[in-house]
Amino acid sequence: MHKQDDSQQNAELRQAFLRHLPKRLDTLTRRGLRQARDGWDINTLSLIFREVQTLAGASGRYGLLDLAEKLYAIETALAERVEAVALPDEILTEHIVRLLEDLQELTCGLIASTPAAASLAGIAPDDLDRTENGYPLQLVPPADYWKRFPAPVAAVAPAASNVVPLRPAAPAADEARATETKPAATAATPAATARNGARKVYHLTDGAPLACEIDQKLELSGYELSLLDHTDELIEVIGAIAPHLVIVDAAFLGDLERIGDLVKTARNRASHRVAMLALSDAGDLDVRLRAMRAGADAFVTVPASAAEIMTRIAELTEAGDTDPYRVLIVEDDRSQAIFAESILRKAGMQTTMVIDPLAVLDQLDKVHPDLILMDLYMPGCSGMELTAIIREREAFVSTPIVFLSGEHDTDKHFEALNAGGDDFLSKPIRPKHLISAVTNRLRRARHIQRRSQNQNPRDPVSGLYDRAYVLDRINAKLASDEAIAHRGGILFVDLDEAVAQRERIGLIDFDKLLGQVGTFLAGNVDTSELIARFGDSSFIVLSPERGAEELHRQCAQLRDGTSRETFDIGGRQLHVNLSFGICAFATALGDAGAMLNAAERAMSDSRKPGAGNVHVFAHKPTGDAALVEEIRAALRGDSFHLVFQPIAALQSEDGDDSEEQFQALLRLRGDGGRILTASDIVPAAEQAGLIDDVDRWVLSRCLMVLSDRARQGRPVRLFASQSGSAVRDPSRIGWLRQQIETRRIDPCRLVLELRVPADEAARNVLVGFAVAAQKIGTGLCLSGLEPGEPAHAAIDRVPTDYVKLSPNCMDDRSILHRDELRRLVHHAHEGGRRVIAPRIEDAQSAAMLWTVGVDFIQGNFVQHEAQNLDYDFRAAAG
Repeated sequence: MHKQDDSQQNAELRQAFLRHLPKRLDTLTRRGLRQARDGWDINTLSLIFREVQTLAGASGRYGLLDLAEKLYAIETALAERVEAVALPDEILTEHIVRLLEDLQELTCGLIASTPAAASLAGIAPDDLDRTENGYPLQLVPPADYWKRFPAPVAAVAPAASNVVPLRPAAPAADEARATETKPAATAATPAATARNGARKVYHLTDGAPLACEIDQKLELSGYELSLLDHTDELIEVIGAIAPHLVIVDAAFLGDLERIGDLVKTARNRASHRVAMLALSDAGDLDVRLRAMRAGADAFVTVPASAAEIMTRIAELTEAGDTDPYRVLIVEDDRSQAIFAESILRKAGMQTTMVIDPLAVLDQLDKVHPDLILMDLYMPGCSGMELTAIIREREAFVSTPIVFLSGEHDTDKHFEALNAGGDDFLSKPIRPKHLISAVTNRLRRARHIQRRSQNQNPRDPVSGLYDRAYVLDRINAKLASDEAIAHRGGILFVDLDEAVAQRERIGLIDFDKLLGQVGTFLAGNVDTSELIARFGDSSFIVLSPERGAEELHRQCAQLRDGTSRETFDIGGRQLHVNLSFGICAFATALGDAGAMLNAAERAMSDSRKPGAGNVHVFAHKPTGDAALVEEIRAALRGDSFHLVFQPIAALQSEDGDDSEEQFQALLRLRGDGGRILTASDIVPAAEQAGLIDDVDRWVLSRCLMVLSDRARQGRPVRLFASQSGSAVRDPSRIGWLRQQIETRRIDPCRLVLELRVPADEAARNVLVGFAVAAQKIGTGLCLSGLEPGEPAHAAIDRVPTDYVKLSPNCMDDRSILHRDELRRLVHHAHEGGRRVIAPRIEDAQSAAMLWTVGVDFIQGNFVQHEAQNLDYDFRAAAG
């Protein structure tokens, strides 16, 4: 659907939907049962029907198939009455009540335990944050992306000479000079720190897309990063220079014990903290225990978002540097207070001594300590009494209080803890133990504080909100009882010519540019409006109050203001232009994913000539209302049907010429017996917003056919056409994979056929969809290609198995056109694609295509379309 982080966005949409699903279902069932009991109102009936439709569709997209079936049964029961503008009779009302009661039982379970929503889809609650069902990253740094950016040579010890630096090495002459001047790292300097005080990170990486994105963000954040791809290299460099952080990718988890042993040794030698972060494909307890015993400070199960991992990295490396821990020492013995203060200050903490316990309350407001270290026995006020007084103040209810006393009576220890203390340390205490006890308490307190702040996660510098938070707010608004009547809407904002800009200034500077653009936008929207990054070049804005006209004016002002703003990136003065798509809540789409899709489509439409780069989504006129109604009826009654046309081999060199493969063609018998083809159905379905349902019907029926043929021992390959809407649907791949696994079908037996869109942004989305389709094993075919550079570029860019020529290719049979066609076929073959020519009607066309190297043909020359799959491929190949 979007260009970057699509799998994460899909997971966030699903999670937000699941979080608010119980409330929406509860509202729906209570309203429906009340209507059935007290008497139906036609307007309320229409609202219930619309909400049922919305929830049924969204539940299906997010994999809640059992729930979707229950909702669809209610939708079917209500559909006829709503269309006829008539109220349910007594028999139908009883039927609806039974359906609603069944739904209510499910709703009660969801309300009792929200994670149960995940179990509906067969998803473990702990896996809700995983993002494996969506599209992969559309934009990840390519291998060795850092080689584009010249930079000074990092001072690396000889023992680490085989480390792959994030930035390229200097030319040979410069390297020689650097070698002459830099000191050698020896055992005498094992704890050498990073240059210029930067935090040093060693990343043992397998080069996966997620790892590349993390590396890019680390570089942007100012870390000194060294990339390694062998465990022995990592062990060698840790022995030479102690880093601040070691990141171990999941591929190297088997070597974690070896790495951990050396990290523990480095911790004993280093004057700074040495942390270790382990990434793992598995999150079970045994793996976590092994990582902890190996010395890992943090453990993240992948797939996870780069933002989540960067948050953990910041917690491990930055807390004590950017915001030192603040400790208030309450001790009536000055010498003891100075002793504790000197130890904690050497550990990098900010300390404040209070000798008079009665003065503590005044110091609390001045210092705002992260932890209070307190003596137990003091004149005028004991530590337990003072703790009880501190706990009465709301701001310090959760501030850790650690007692440090010479009291060895365990009963007194328990009394102190019962008074509100968090820990008890006995004097005398070794400095190392004091630092460890205090640091662990502080780290947990800071972590809890960050989590509580993330309930409203707005970056105080940029003004941007966390994307998951904004999506959650959208779903919360939709879950309110009267969401349809609410004002407000969603803005989808995209940078114009983003690809060209990124190629011109590079990935790092482009990310900085997007950050400045986001800060500018956040500073020019109302405080009630939430804005977040939503891709590699886009933002979303939740505007809760403005009407559609106000939103249009606001977008025009933001576009004008941004175009006049100058952004300073590395000394370069850059200007940008933005395009805006608007989807108002008044459209009653009822689902955050559907609204975002609509807003993005509106943004694409805003770039059309005369649109002014601001466009409001609106339901398009349905055109032929009778045809649209026939399509609706066909979806409800499952009255579409497929016909099949064989795709036969022209060339006989590959050895699989007799493999059975057919094109699945959509048909519908309309009023009066006329057969409607896909060319009739698809445009009307797109205008009426029914194309997603039509696409899914085609795929479901194709999978059913494939399953039947597999059981018969006669496997077949089917080519199924899909619309551009399927590519934009972030849940389509996850849904398709689930269908394939449920039916136990070989995924390579299904080939998704798609046309190359004209819009650049849409082509970016197509690339992501193609990669995701290949990951689940389905084939992909690009259709409608004609000779020329655009076709060559599409073949190079989109990973596919087949390309299908445009039927127009047969209109021109000149020698020049034949040569151009031959070049196109040759280019496809060089890229490993096989070429299909459709609508072949005569032997002369087939012969010409054979001479230019086309692999397969389909059309009436091979066989007319039929409802069965009877065609002798072996005889045709012979």
